[in-house]
Amino acid sequence: MNIIQLTNGRLIPKVIFIFLGFLMLVGSFSVSFADDGNDEKELFLVAQKAFDDGFYDVAIRYIDQYLQSYPQAKKRTQAKLLLGQCFFFKSQYLKAFETFQELMQVSEFKDATLFWIGETYFKGSDYKEAIKHYQQLIELYPDSVYVPQAFYSLAWTYFDQGDYEKAKNYLLTLVTQFPAHELSEDAAFKLGECEHNLGLYDSAKDYFLKYIYKYPLSTRHAEAFFYVAESYYYLEDYLTAITYYAKSANIAYDAKIKYMANVSMGWSYLKLDRFELSQRYFDEAKALAEGKDIISDDIYLGQASLYAETQQHQKALEAYEALIEQFPNSHRIAEARLGKANIDYILENYQEAIAGYHWIINSYAQDTLKQDTLEKAYYGLAWTYLKSGDIDASIKSFESIMNKTKSEIVKVSALTQIGDAYLEIDKPQKAIEIYDLILKDHTDSIYADYAQFKQGIALLKLKKFEAASLSFKSLQVNFPNSKHLSDVEYYLGLLYFKKEDWSQAISHINTYLEKKKDASLGSNSLASEAYYILGLSYFNLGNYQQAIVLFEKLAKDYPEQRTMKRTADLNIAKCLYYLGRTNESLQKFKMINILYPNTETAQDSILWLADHYLESGELDNAIFFYQQFIKKFPGSHKLDLIRYELGQAFQAKGQLDQALNYYKLINETSENKKIYAKAKLTIADIFSEEADPKIAIEKYLHIAKTVPDFQRDAYMKIAYIHKQNNEYESALQSYNQALDAPKAMSAISDAQIQFYIGDAFEILNKPQEAIDAYMKIPYLYEEDVPWIIKAYLRIARIFEDTEKWQEAKLTYGKIMSHKTEESKYAIERINWINQNILNQYHLAK
Repeated sequence: MNIIQLTNGRLIPKVIFIFLGFLMLVGSFSVSFADDGNDEKELFLVAQKAFDDGFYDVAIRYIDQYLQSYPQAKKRTQAKLLLGQCFFFKSQYLKAFETFQELMQVSEFKDATLFWIGETYFKGSDYKEAIKHYQQLIELYPDSVYVPQAFYSLAWTYFDQGDYEKAKNYLLTLVTQFPAHELSEDAAFKLGECEHNLGLYDSAKDYFLKYIYKYPLSTRHAEAFFYVAESYYYLEDYLTAITYYAKSANIAYDAKIKYMANVSMGWSYLKLDRFELSQRYFDEAKALAEGKDIISDDIYLGQASLYAETQQHQKALEAYEALIEQFPNSHRIAEARLGKANIDYILENYQEAIAGYHWIINSYAQDTLKQDTLEKAYYGLAWTYLKSGDIDASIKSFESIMNKTKSEIVKVSALTQIGDAYLEIDKPQKAIEIYDLILKDHTDSIYADYAQFKQGIALLKLKKFEAASLSFKSLQVNFPNSKHLSDVEYYLGLLYFKKEDWSQAISHINTYLEKKKDASLGSNSLASEAYYILGLSYFNLGNYQQAIVLFEKLAKDYPEQRTMKRTADLNIAKCLYYLGRTNESLQKFKMINILYPNTETAQDSILWLADHYLESGELDNAIFFYQQFIKKFPGSHKLDLIRYELGQAFQAKGQLDQALNYYKLINETSENKKIYAKAKLTIADIFSEEADPKIAIEKYLHIAKTVPDFQRDAYMKIAYIHKQNNEYESALQSYNQALDAPKAMSAISDAQIQFYIGDAFEILNKPQEAIDAYMKIPYLYEEDVPWIIKAYLRIARIFEDTEKWQEAKLTYGKIMSHKTEESKYAIERINWINQNILNQYHLAK
């Protein structure tokens, strides 16, 4: 059994250094403030206070104002250091990096700058640079208040890379040289973890037992006992392990620790062949996890192992499959896959077993930590091939075990190709894991810059923009001679384009286009895409004239790229339209339809023409182009949309029979459920206007049955019809059906429906039921403030109507607590009640 991570992670530096670091700087400012203007002094202090309180956006605005207002201020370095920390704690690591990097040129507060730039590199997983800056800090400024934290961060840097010996050395330095420091307690705990991860379980348990003794008020005793138990587990002293797991569970406040302790006791009893007790603790753990989102991969692996031991192979298979499905990125996934493949082998599911073994081999071929699992997978694969009759494949698999390469270059090259393969099949997260492996374990490899580059692209695919930016920035800083640097500018442009930061996208794409003129700086294959992004960026900024220039250049310079040329022409037509040159635009769209028939570009141009004429009220022209679209593109996935728009056009012309014919053509099994539902709702609306409401209700009931995404809207329509016909009990029933229906694509909130339920009770002269219905809104939907206020206003009115004045005042008080515009009215009503009702009551007494 592997250790389950219990700790909350590395302490964020702000927790410590608000007091030790930056406030020390503020203290030093007080000496010189006498020479500064009051405004300058106050502005800086307000920025500092906002930072201390965690209002980083506010602090950033004040710092920017300070820097702009006082360009000669003596405290510019301190202000920029504070600005960098603001960006850091907002997780804007690229901005933080740039700010701290700028400060590296300044001699003041160099210790603080070195520390924070190290922290920023750490966040970007650039451990080499992080270590370099922490060590520089320690060597150059041994008396700095940042030194203890630097030792702590160095330890974490090596800990994250799995180098627990070095991590341990730095932790020991911290606790030895700074025993009274706030971080010493956490360092003492971390030392135990290092020992545990090094497999030194005897000393690990001793560390944790000493920790419990030395820090009797610590809140981490349950975790410490858990680690002690884990140590005994790995020492194969399962009974003692159970004792400490039980201690951990008994004192733990965290349900996750209780859960993990039970799981671990299940594993321990499994090792002791006490299968009934093992099953009991696994079951208790699962019951504890229900509804708390804390279930782990370990319980399924434990259950699967238990079932395998007791020959319950089908149950074992189901448990492995549950783990694989629910925890696809688990660090236990290799064991689960291997276990499942072994069970498939036993059950003679040979093709499944072969696929399982291949998955392990392909995924962990270069993972030195999985060599034992790999070897078992190779043997399992060989035996499965043998059992299935494929002798040649079986021999080849056995040979693979013997012939695994030991060449470092070949290994890293293979890793890069695995990463590229994952990227190619659109599994960027898996690609990142491979690139991370290269960057962590093969930092001196000739492929390191390539891995850094491709990691940025993978992060970009995942829309992790800040991380991608930092990855590209690390490439620029750490690999200044990389041949991929020019292409980085393109991908940064693409990144900002995806973030809809059009100005930054333009800046980076222009830089790329400048660099790509020199062929030695990198590939020009992305140039056409770069011009396209540049054109679209200007388009999105509303600079349609410049966009036209770029799209025309794209069409002229890359005539061989027909798809790109078509797209450029289409965008030129759009630009002309937005520039108010409508006739030129429409002519361009029509020409596209002639030049590029039967293409997606032609589809878009016809749709643009049709939509224009529909919006302009030129219904006959709109109908012509919509019908032309249907004729030319009978297999288009947009047909339902076209039919709906045709229905709208004919409905606007008053030709309801034609409209209904097109609405009815929208297939009930259409993938575009939203359009289908809108069409059915429109049909029902037509019938509700033109025929008996019962027919409309039948239509809405059909929608509710066949289109779950619009079930709620359909029931609300039915309720409206009942309400119009004074059938309030039926309306209530429909409102409740709407409330029970899934929200799906509906824009109608639960709170809104609940309000209408209360309203219906009011109309039925059932004030108590109305109050009960309205009261559910603030209690169940506390985020929906507008409907809460409406509900309270109704409740207060009912209380006034029934002369329950104290209850009315209390309700108005609830309105006031929300501090909305209705608060003024609530105050007026409270004052009126006090003056006209309650005062008279007291006088009468």
